[in-house]
Amino acid sequence: MEKIKLLFVRIWGTIKRAAFWLKVGFIRFIALIKKARRGEALELHPLVGVYAAIFFKFLFGLAVVVFIMEVAFGIGIYKSKTNDSVTRKVASIVPYPAAIVQGRLVTVDDFYKNYQYISQFYSKTQQPDVNLDDVKKQIMEQLIDNEILRSQAKKYGVTVKQPDVDDAYSEVVVQNGGEEEVKKVLSDLYGLSVKDFKKLIAQQILQQKLSEVVPVQLRARHILIRVAKDAPEATVNETKARADKVAAELQAGADFAETAKKYSEDTGSAQNGGDLDFFTRGQMDPDFEKAAFETEVGKTSPIFRSEFGWHILKVEERKGKVDKSFSDWLDELRKESVIMQMLHV
Repeated sequence: MEKIKLLFVRIWGTIKRAAFWLKVGFIRFIALIKKARRGEALELHPLVGVYAAIFFKFLFGLAVVVFIMEVAFGIGIYKSKTNDSVTRKVASIVPYPAAIVQGRLVTVDDFYKNYQYISQFYSKTQQPDVNLDDVKKQIMEQLIDNEILRSQAKKYGVTVKQPDVDDAYSEVVVQNGGEEEVKKVLSDLYGLSVKDFKKLIAQQILQQKLSEVVPVQLRARHILIRVAKDAPEATVNETKARADKVAAELQAGADFAETAKKYSEDTGSAQNGGDLDFFTRGQMDPDFEKAAFETEVGKTSPIFRSEFGWHILKVEERKGKVDKSFSDWLDELRKESVIMQMLHV
């Protein structure tokens, strides 16, 4: 017992002495900085300059060697398109740029990782007729789009929080037989870790949130009286007369939702009072879309015809900022963005 106590005493004494000399060194270092700031000459031990010179020469030499290696691997990556395991390891350390998008960096490591996921999946599942050159181009385009969307997320105040990602991951786990099974599939088919998989989930959630916030969306109810596009004139006139009767009831003050339940021939929405939920441009029949986006909130449209028949619709809500479909909005951003692609695949 005495030996153990003595050991602790010695350890404590060593810690105290080390702390004392650290304190002295810190005080002297601060004093030197104060002298330097006042423009006074610094009186250092002669050996300090010698050791400092050796140390900085060593650092400079090491930096030169590292720089040469970086250049050599960079030539392999950009010119020869080398993709061996050593090059991938170096790229995971050195942030070689694959592309710069609106000042945001897409690294070669990002590209390598995503290509590895996809190529391993195709290899494991033995899918025929896969053009890996096309796959590489698609991956690069997707990485560029990701950075464009991240910049827009900041602009529109859209964020993805960790609970969002965890909830989405938990849903995947529940739907696919438990976490161990998910981990096995990720590892075997894609070479993906859970951490990297969650990064992909986060990007997907970000895109989904932007698609809900940015494009203008309408919520509408409609009543459909069906008539085929190539129906004979007599049938067209008969269905139009029925639609006119419904419109007259609405003009007389009938509740739109109850009228839709009574008359609408759209089996997907009639029981919900004709409710179509939110939709953006590009999701509906062109004639329906035109009428919907020209109708004010709270108003009922005149009767119009689409390829499905005669419609009457009521716009109940409008939200969003950009009056375009999500894909058209993203296409426009691609054209407007400053994109410099260094890694040509």
